[in-house]
Amino acid sequence: MDARCPKCEKVAVLSDDITNVKCPHCGFEASYDSYIDIMKENAVNMAADYIPDRPGF
Repeated sequence: MDARCPKCEKVAVLSDDITNVKCPHCGFEASYDSYIDIMKENAVNMAADYIPDRPGF
């Protein structure tokens, strides 16, 4: 299965037993649990950086 690399944003590989994520492009490697925590943090940061483009706010 594929996953998005949090370091280079290219396609990383999720192991068949869903325990490890490894990116062949940049060498990123983490356990699946650590990967999920990293991706959650990235999502929170993206949400915090979002500024709606609405007049009056």
